[in-house]
Amino acid sequence: MENAKIEDLKQDLISWISSQKNDVILRQIEDIKKYSEKDFWDNLSEVEKESIKLGKVDAGKGNLISQSEAKKQYEKWL
Repeated sequence: MENAKIEDLKQDLISWISSQKNDVILRQIEDIKKYSEKDFWDNLSEVEKESIKLGKVDAGKGNLISQSEAKKQYEKWL
């Protein structure tokens, strides 16, 4: 998105948020803000972090498959 459109979007959102009276929407926006300020890594469990680390090691060793092959292998669960 070009800079001018982003600035217009920001101004539109600011105006819309300022006029909101719906507490639920405002809380949802607050949650988005809080979540976006955190590093996703901090929200992962130790098991998830270890799995990602192992995946990076595998990738470094060239143990990779294409997305289409992964879809074939895991199709029944998707």
